[in-house]
Amino acid sequence: MNQTQAIRPSLWWLALSIPFFLAGFVLAIFFMVVEIQRVGASMDYAGVPGQMDVDLKKNLSYTVFLEQTLGGSSNPSPLIAVKSNVRCELHELPYGEQIPMSPPSGSTNYNYGDRAGIDFLNFTVPRDGTYLLACQDNRGKPGQPLRIAVGSGAAEAVATAAEKALASRRTLLRNRVLLASQSESLQPIRL
Repeated sequence: MNQTQAIRPSLWWLALSIPFFLAGFVLAIFFMVVEIQRVGASMDYAGVPGQMDVDLKKNLSYTVFLEQTLGGSSNPSPLIAVKSNVRCELHELPYGEQIPMSPPSGSTNYNYGDRAGIDFLNFTVPRDGTYLLACQDNRGKPGQPLRIAVGSGAAEAVATAAEKALASRRTLLRNRVLLASQSESLQPIRL
């Protein structure tokens, strides 16, 4: 009768996996920060109340984010309540044709530095050109300063950043597992 004994890897393999885990974690954070900075740099900003001219392209989906300074809090929920008090309109220049905007189907929130943001409106434009985006703050009493940020693919870019971060971590952990399994296969099996 053959009895087999389970092979138990040395605890050194656990110690070896720690640098791989830490490297994956650092890469994940790095990819998130780089992608969020890239998205932030590609957006146009204006204070609320206020207006701005934006150059937009046909066949792209744009998102308007509503942002505010956190003032020591990391809770974006006050922004959800403020959304109903901010009104924005988008007009094509120079003719003034109003472009319809709609609330997003999902919800994207973010905290970055001292700012919190939430997706507010989505729209597409019929033609390449310059458009006027104007927003009013209809809160009864003034609160934290607000601003809008407009860009194409911003919500998708944040999701992509998270996917890249998780993929880098997964790849490093998978390589560590492959390395461990290969070295375990070289050890003799004792019966």
